[in-house]
Order: sequence, then C-alpha cells, then structure tokens
Amino acid sequence: MGPRLYEGMSIREISEYLFCQDDCQPADLMIVFGGKRLERADRAAELYRSGHAPKLVITGGDKRGTGVPESERLMERCVALGVPADAITIERDSVNTMENVRMTVALIEEQFGWKNLRSVILVSAPYHLRRVKQALANYIPRAVKITCCPDTRKDVTRENWWHSPEGQEMVYRELEKVRTYATQGEL
Repeated sequence: MGPRLYEGMSIREISEYLFCQDDCQPADLMIVFGGKRLERADRAAELYRSGHAPKLVITGGDKRGTGVPESERLMERCVALGVPADAITIERDSVNTMENVRMTVALIEEQFGWKNLRSVILVSAPYHLRRVKQALANYIPRAVKITCCPDTRKDVTRENWWHSPEGQEMVYRELEKVRTYATQGEL
C-alpha cells in the first residue's frame, strides 16, 4: 500500500484516532477481547497483579477453527501468569467484535449487573480499541467509565504501524471495519 494517506487522513491523524490509550486507572472489572496473540493476556495479567481490577471477563470463541476458543487460551495464559482462575469469567461463543461486545454485555449483566459497576478496563490490540470502546459504549450504561489499556505488542503500535506492510494492512483494515460499524449504526 505504501505510505499513502487513508481517505485524506495523515499518518498522525490515523494514529491519534485509531489507537486509544488511556491512563490505566483501577476499575471494577476488566474485559479482555479475544485474539490469536497472547500479549492481550500478558497485559491483563499485569494489570490484575498490579491491582487495576479484581475480576476479568475474557471474550472470544473458536474463530479460527482450532478446537479451542480464544477466551480459553487467553485464560490459560492469565492463570499461568498468576491470575486466579476464580477471578476470570469467559465467554466462549463470539467470533467477531460485535458478538464479543453483545455477548459480553449480556454475560456481565447476568454475572455482575451493570448497575453495580462504575468502571471497566478494555484490553485488546492497540489498533482495535477505538472500535471496541465505541461499540461497547452503545450497549452499557453511560455512567460506566471505559478505560482503554492496549496490549504491549511491539510490531504494530501507534508509533510504528506505517513502517511495515503488515502494520499498514492491519490498520487500514481496522479503519474499514470502523467505517462499516459506523454506517451500520454500531458505533
């Protein structure tokens, strides 16, 4: 694709828009979005161990047909990194971001009750958090504060995504998904 502008946006504008990252403050609950990479679990375990949230909800089904839901694989990694299994709730059936959001919102309502939560931390890939945050905000009470704490991958970040064809592809694909979700009224 080369270092072209995306729909008139500069690299800086894309980076500032897409890569959501907040100062990670303690919250009532952490939501970890499924994916094939374990950095999400690494970040969740780090935040748990530092007291940022007492409970985790990990979402993600077997999108890739491996026989193991992403949420189970991420949970195993979190447990290996010191998160007690009884601090983790998993959602095993969703296979895309909107299913992650809808099924997790319902699961949290059932398990914890949204009225009992003041704040949540979202953990996912750095370039995925804008879409996740905006989609989730449509389904939860406005009073619940959403904090984005991206995983700590080094290959596709706010500072370097345009340096590799793979990084560019991931970011441009994510921008297309944001546009699609927005036109469908999901954001």
